[in-house]
Amino acid sequence: MNEHTYKKESVHHSGENGRRNFLKICSVVLTSLIGIAYAIPLIRAFISPAMQDTVTGSSGLFDIGNTNDCEVNVPRKVPIKGIKIDAWNKFPTTAIGAVWILMDKDKKFTAFSTICPHLGCGVDWDEDSGRFVCPCHDSYFDIEGNVLSGPSPRRLDTLETEIKQGKLFVKYQKMKLGISEKIPT
Repeated sequence: MNEHTYKKESVHHSGENGRRNFLKICSVVLTSLIGIAYAIPLIRAFISPAMQDTVTGSSGLFDIGNTNDCEVNVPRKVPIKGIKIDAWNKFPTTAIGAVWILMDKDKKFTAFSTICPHLGCGVDWDEDSGRFVCPCHDSYFDIEGNVLSGPSPRRLDTLETEIKQGKLFVKYQKMKLGISEKIPT
């Protein structure tokens, strides 16, 4: 009789273990699904900026002003203003760069970047010597942007210009520094 009772208990006992194991598995699966549901938005919030271009700004053509504002062979420095977006911050219209505008005797316009192609210092116009000067490493450029002396690997970077209804527009972009080729970044 003890043997028979023992068999009933073991059968009864193994059925209860099966139910308990099933409930444990269901609990683990359900808890895991809830955890994943909470984790996805958190992970996305941290990874999202890394997968996007987080620093952006205005692009396209920028209004430089009237074509009548320029004098023949007299460089004029003009700030480029646009919107800058940095990760989650959107800044109001601000100076994002500058260009040197030059008009020749045939009223053809050339726009030079104010960024030295060597290491990115600001290039200024020296009226006394009649040339562009990078004060950081003594690169000198003539009025056409050609390298006269110094470590600059290429001439001043020219930018596309366009005239619409008497206004001058420039496509402002930055170039890779320290290389002999003009490649936009």
